[in-house]
Amino acid sequence: MSSTVAALLGSAITAVASLFVVMLQSRLRRRQRKRASLQQAYILMLSGALRLAHKAEALRQARYWRSGLREVSDDLLGGHKPLDPMVLHDWLARDLTTVETAWSQIWTSGDQDGIALANGLMTAYNGVMDAAMRSSGAEAFDAADEMLVASRRLAEARGQLALHARRIAKLGPRDVDLFTEREYGVPAA
Repeated sequence: MSSTVAALLGSAITAVASLFVVMLQSRLRRRQRKRASLQQAYILMLSGALRLAHKAEALRQARYWRSGLREVSDDLLGGHKPLDPMVLHDWLARDLTTVETAWSQIWTSGDQDGIALANGLMTAYNGVMDAAMRSSGAEAFDAADEMLVASRRLAEARGQLALHARRIAKLGPRDVDLFTEREYGVPAA
């Protein structure tokens, strides 16, 4: 009878240990999926903010090229159709929706630093859009230009968020120089 009890006890220990291993593996897979999902949100936010900055620059260029006497004559003679605010909204919203979704995921799954850096990225993007909209269309594009300054701030915010994403992903080197002057495959000047 003691061999039967020992066998039952051994089976119970094996079952509990197997259950523990399955639960641990399930928890690790869930944590890995959450980390991958958060990493994807960082990537979408970084790339979406860059696309939106390019669109802001395109708006600024449009204001520059669509100002002056030539534009007035084209408008009077029907050469250009005016910019439709709803078409413009839809054009920006395609990328903004992606960024807003990623930003929301960072808010719900990210750590405090990630949230602060994502907020900073959105503030910097808003600065780029504001500079593009305030552009008169007649000013020169020089180093002191408001748009250039706002774009640099956006680049720094993107860089900080990218470094944070690298740190939390724990994939490869975490502290790298994203704005390096060194480029592989490009001959030095």
